Amino acid sequence: MKNILLTSALGLATGGLLSAQGLYNIMPFDDEPTDSLPLHWTAGASLGWDSNASPLFSDCDGVGSQDVGYISAFAQANFVSKTPQTTIDIWGRAGATYYMDKITRSNGFAPGVGVSEDYFPQFRAGANFVHRVNENLRLRSRNHLTYEQEPDYDFGIASDRRQGSYLRYSSDNSVGYRWTERLGTNTGYRFSGVTFDEVDGNDYVRHLFYNQFRYRTSSTTVWTAAYRYQSQENDDSADSNSHYFLLGAETELSPTTVAVIRAGAQIQEVDSGASNSSPYLEATVRSSLSESTQIRAFARYGLEDRNRLISTHDCGEPFELGRYEERQTFRLGLQGSYVASPKLTYFSGLNVIMLGYDGKVGGGTAPDSLDDRILNFNVGASYEVSDNLFVTGSYNYTKSSSDADIRDYDRSRVQVGLQSSF
Repeated sequence: MKNILLTSALGLATGGLLSAQGLYNIMPFDDEPTDSLPLHWTAGASLGWDSNASPLFSDCDGVGSQDVGYISAFAQANFVSKTPQTTIDIWGRAGATYYMDKITRSNGFAPGVGVSEDYFPQFRAGANFVHRVNENLRLRSRNHLTYEQEPDYDFGIASDRRQGSYLRYSSDNSVGYRWTERLGTNTGYRFSGVTFDEVDGNDYVRHLFYNQFRYRTSSTTVWTAAYRYQSQENDDSADSNSHYFLLGAETELSPTTVAVIRAGAQIQEVDSGASNSSPYLEATVRSSLSESTQIRAFARYGLEDRNRLISTHDCGEPFELGRYEERQTFRLGLQGSYVASPKLTYFSGLNVIMLGYDGKVGGGTAPDSLDDRILNFNVGASYEVSDNLFVTGSYNYTKSSSDADIRDYDRSRVQVGLQSSF
């Protein structure tokens, strides 16, 4: 139990998986807490160094990176109530980062022009509810709210660089019903969106309606067929509607390994008149390789309707915005932890994101298509120096490469700190 709590606390402290939130929302049916948890607190503070706190333009001649030290702190509370009929999972987190020198977030028009700040608050909260009305009927509600500045790649919406503070919210509510011993359905509605404080034109609101048929062929495998309809309202781009037709499976490959895969077609209709289609894939694997080693892998490929209005010029060239009808996106992520001893735990993660912009709208000198590639890697460790007091350390590296070289950058972050759970 001690190792489980430690691994959970580490994930919360390092920006990984949050309480009962599935990676990319791909695996929503088995992340329910298994036990009740009385009010549990986790708190920590860290000293860090950021090699490139404002990445845009940083690879251009004469600009350079803005390296700066920082102090961060957070406190988080978790509570779980689980009965045979109802599970309630509530959590909240408050924190802040203070940079020892003010950092300038470029507005995208020129290097060094933008807002300079040194203090950034962070708030996260979630409330998840599952109620089993009877053996056949289940009600589920999953809700989270986040205000932060650093992109969290594991949620599958992050952009490739800091864009100032933003508010992210989601409420997913569904009804599951088992019609026979083998056949069931899950029907729901998800309301979500993102609002940026300093960046204009990137806000959006999504309405997603879905229905999934679930057919169990064995004690370890469920086959699925799903239809999803998504309506997206964009702040400074044409709105869109997307249709998803998916087949998939959820299976226990072994007593300690669970895999989910769904594949099919996505049809996207943009209000500007464009109609785009693409293969769609989402998959995840979760495995306990041993009592001390756990890994998760997840992937998604399809059309993402956001940030279709981007800067496309190279360093030294006149500012140029390109507006595109579609953005093909591939996301791959890995998470792992290893408990080396009762006191020492290692953790790591990897994210790879490939973005392809196509179908330029309008004239101008922007290219007809443009590709971005992002790599994010982190590794760290925690050591228990006394009861419930841990020394933590981590390293995070991000590399962005693009056909528009103002978007290229390298960024490293190193931090050490103390953390306690009680």
